[in-house]
Amino acid sequence: MLHTGSTSSCHRVLPDPITAESFANFHNTPKKIADRNLMLQGKWPSGGCEYCKNIEDAGGSSDRMLHIQIPDMSPPELKSDIAATKVTPKTLEVYFDNLYNMACLYCWDGFSSKIQKENLDFGRFEKDGVIIENRSTKNSDKNLLEQALWKWMNENATTLKRFHALGGEPFFQPQFDRCLDFFDDYPCPDLEFNVVSNLKINPDRLKKIFSRIKSLVDRRRIGRFDLTASIDCFGPEQEYVRYGLDLSQWKKNFVSAVNEPWIYLNINQTLSGLTIKTVPGLLSWLNPLRERREIGHYFSTVVKTHDFLHPGIFGSGFWTRDFDLILSSMPEDTWQQQQAKTYMRGIRSQIDSCVRDLKKIKQLGIFLDEIDRRRELNWRSVFPWLDSELKYVV
Repeated sequence: MLHTGSTSSCHRVLPDPITAESFANFHNTPKKIADRNLMLQGKWPSGGCEYCKNIEDAGGSSDRMLHIQIPDMSPPELKSDIAATKVTPKTLEVYFDNLYNMACLYCWDGFSSKIQKENLDFGRFEKDGVIIENRSTKNSDKNLLEQALWKWMNENATTLKRFHALGGEPFFQPQFDRCLDFFDDYPCPDLEFNVVSNLKINPDRLKKIFSRIKSLVDRRRIGRFDLTASIDCFGPEQEYVRYGLDLSQWKKNFVSAVNEPWIYLNINQTLSGLTIKTVPGLLSWLNPLRERREIGHYFSTVVKTHDFLHPGIFGSGFWTRDFDLILSSMPEDTWQQQQAKTYMRGIRSQIDSCVRDLKKIKQLGIFLDEIDRRRELNWRSVFPWLDSELKYVV
């Protein structure tokens, strides 16, 4: 994350600080090397790796298990030394800035300038263990880090398999144009370029962006382009959780991407206690589009933010009917669809291994009341099932 001066090998783990001077070793910090040594001993590192551990312990298929199956993603050093711990990355994810035109409920100020402003406007909130506050600060060396990134890319981009641009909202950030300029000047004909976007963008501007990226693909400046569209569920629930989202605009932009067969298209979901019930509605809208073309499906439970948003707080069996509907709606005609369904079963198993936590359910209500106050919303009208649930929590 350039704007915070930090690096991590997974978005679920705690980051390490990085400077312009140490940027060349962003993939081989002392903590990352120590964690790799632990895994070589059959031990799990702390600080976020528990996410995959808990899924695997519950008998599910984790991100770790999924990623090691992806072809040609192993560091080249492992070909000569299977125990190498100082290695060359094959994937690079860059968070250019937190500039963002939305304020997703489970997000934080490090990923959203809108949340950062909201927290500054309303100040710190704390009640019964619920804390809302800014947790990140802009790195004063951000410009130097950007220069270090492009210097590293000049020297190493052709060794990468995938390059991911994230935010904030990449399409909303000026650094994104600099990214496209780089590939124009330094062709990477085998690179897979992926952008993670919430698709809150003027449809005409999106088409212009598609046109420029298609030119990069056609001229072999990049090998291919992936668009990963963020969406969790459907209806008013989604517009509440992804505050600022215009669902009708999202659907229009997504269909526009569906109609571009050269784009490798995916959706990415964050499963929280507030989204699971309307996932079947999303799938019923998405499945007819899947009959026209492949659309990848990736997801995870909420991470790194308020733990009372995790669906496991409601306990084993609470979501049985919902997961039955979700799994029955997920196609399994292709390898990717089969993998997604297996992963969803793993998520279900992990959630079902949790114990009901009345304290966290109460905290969820407190959190939503404060969000309503800040945003002039009414969560009880959007999630009546949760309003009923909270009546049983003392």
